[in-house]
Parts: sequence; C-alpha cells; structure tokens
Amino acid sequence: MKFLTCVEGSQAADEAAQIGEGLAKLAGAEAVRFRVVESQREAERHRGTASLLRVGSPVQEILAEAERGNFDLIVIGAHTRHRLAEMFVGSTASRLAKQSRIPVLVVKQPHQTTKSVLVCTGGEAPGGFCAQWGGRVAAWTGASLTILHVMSQIAFGAKSNLDELDDTAEEAISQGTREGKHLQSAVQLAQEAGAGGEVKTKIRHGLVLDEILEEVEAGDYDLVAIGAHYVPSNDPLRGLLLDDIADQIVNQCPRNVLVVRYKQ
Repeated sequence: MKFLTCVEGSQAADEAAQIGEGLAKLAGAEAVRFRVVESQREAERHRGTASLLRVGSPVQEILAEAERGNFDLIVIGAHTRHRLAEMFVGSTASRLAKQSRIPVLVVKQPHQTTKSVLVCTGGEAPGGFCAQWGGRVAAWTGASLTILHVMSQIAFGAKSNLDELDDTAEEAISQGTREGKHLQSAVQLAQEAGAGGEVKTKIRHGLVLDEILEEVEAGDYDLVAIGAHYVPSNDPLRGLLLDDIADQIVNQCPRNVLVVRYKQ
C-alpha cells in the first residue's frame, strides 16, 4: 500500500503528515510526502522539503498525483494556510475529501492516539466499503471498532416495518431486519479486514448528522470513518441531489475523519 501525506510548511500540516507516516508504518505501507506550491520560484525555495513537489492548485495536483502514483490513502491536515480561500470555497481538506476517488484521512487532532474507531454506515454499498477500511485501521492501530447506523424517522426502505424504526442494533440483528442484516454484513467485512476483538454495533434514531455528532461526543471516539458515494466532476447535478453527510462531518466533527468514497 502507498499513503500520500500532504505538507505545506505549517506545523499543523507537518503534524498531520507525521500521523500519516505513523499509520503507514503500522500498516507496512510506503509513505510519500507531497507538497504543492504556487510558483516555480516557491518550488525552488522549498525544494527538499518533500519527496514530491508540484506547482499548481493544491486539490487538483493532489488528486492527480494520487491517481498517477496509485496511492491507497491521502492524509491531510484539516486546514490550509489560506484562510481567505477557506471562507469562500472551503478548506483544501474539505474539497479534497469531497472529490477524491480514494480514501482521505483528515487530521484534526494530530496528537491523538487512535484507540477507538467509529464507522458510520448509511446502509448502502459505501457503508460496506467504509467498514472494510475501518477494520483495516483497527487492525493497524489495535483500536476498538463500533459500527453505527442512524435510523431517521423515515424507514430504511419501502418494505420496512414501521415498528422496526425503534429497534436497537441487537433487536435488528436478532430479528433479521434489513438494518440488522446490513450491520451483520458490515461487522463481517470489518473482521475480514483485520479488526480484532468484538466489533460493536449501534443504532441511533433521529437526524443523521446530529446523531453521528452526538455519538462521537458520547463515545469519545478518536477516529470517525464515513462512507459516501463518489460523484464524478462531470456530473454536478447528481452531486447537488445527494445529501453529502460526509462533507458535513468533515467540517463539523472535532475528531480525525476518514472519508471513504465508493465508486460504482
């Protein structure tokens, strides 16, 4: 495996890169430091500060390098240096997590040891893919793993029984509901990816974003992993139609966030 760790010269970015390199060591992966600068003059000044150095737009260059180098994970700090740009178009980390085909680890707490991981699944294919990555991280770090599904006031599917909307995870699994079967599948995928010990399951009821953030706070998790659909840049209408909970988690969750986008 190969991890692309992004640096920009700030302390926060360098600390995020160290998190990526530490995770790569645990995973037995290759870690490559990558830096994007705005001009050739700046490139000359910063030569030697990263394994790879490119001139251009940060998001475009990171995505291009990730694809060109067949990387498996991008690691980036939560903020860029350019606060004005963040106000108008969002941080580099946020835009990168929204556009990347491969998983992106957004580091917000660089000094936090990963002891507990929360995998958030919406019940579709991205959730299973995310469970696999959550299992990998748990295997690498020795962290405990919890898989969360939020049931809103709307049923999971057209054939869902309204009486099932208040089920706990244990009840859903024992009764073999669609939600229960999905949680069982997610647990199996996480375990096959290497998660050790008991993989816990939880169901919360309410608004998805609110319930995830409340669970993060209540469980004091170190890393939150969330799956999302990959939306091609040439399909902006689909991107507008999808309620991107992953993007909201990246922007609002105070913990480190792993965004795993599922490409059909």
